[in-house]
Amino acid sequence: QAAEAAGRFFPLSLASEGSCQIGGNIATNAGGVQVLRYGNTRELVLGLEVVLADGQVWDGLRGLRKDNTGYDLKHLFIGSEGTLGIITAVVLKLFPQPHARATAWVAVPAPEQAVRLLGWLRDQCGDCVTAFEIVGAPALGLVLKHIPGTRAPFAGPLPGWSVLVELSDSRAASDLSQRLQQALEGAQQQGLIDDAVVAGSLAQSTALWALRENISEAQRIEGISIEHDVSVP
Repeated sequence: QAAEAAGRFFPLSLASEGSCQIGGNIATNAGGVQVLRYGNTRELVLGLEVVLADGQVWDGLRGLRKDNTGYDLKHLFIGSEGTLGIITAVVLKLFPQPHARATAWVAVPAPEQAVRLLGWLRDQCGDCVTAFEIVGAPALGLVLKHIPGTRAPFAGPLPGWSVLVELSDSRAASDLSQRLQQALEGAQQQGLIDDAVVAGSLAQSTALWALRENISEAQRIEGISIEHDVSVP
């Protein structure tokens, strides 16, 4: 919110927005849904101030993008879960505000095609690929079952695997929706996708994102949920 008030953009976006704190995000090296374009929290931190266990304050509040002097000790504390010290101040990396967005819900035959689709979209759209979230039918089904106001993106049976794709660009004149549609048409010709729906408005984009963002809440309502967060090359 502070970045937005200054006309800038802080890209860390995760389910606990509004309740989490920046220090905790850094201590856990939080990822979120925009890692593809902006990286984990580690890549958004330029400098830190940390209170150590003996009460000393380590001042590493450097703001230089190019700082090649000595040890970069801040990386010891990022992702350390508070075991080495408590983060009390930070210099963060900000970006221009995105002025254009395009969102699509895409049905894919299997995760293998989803991985190939990601490569194709990055070839076609470059750094505009901001988010790429794969969702299985069981998770989507729970959202539709438990979260009021949600609606399936396609008619008929739920696809076994889906991908939520978002492009963004800081240039206001950028026609991302057309670029995304053209890229998805090319992907369909290659057999990478079965179907796709591109949001035609902000409301439709918000509705597609709600299907992804409410998965944890839908699992909680359903009952016991085993949480996992897996990364692969």
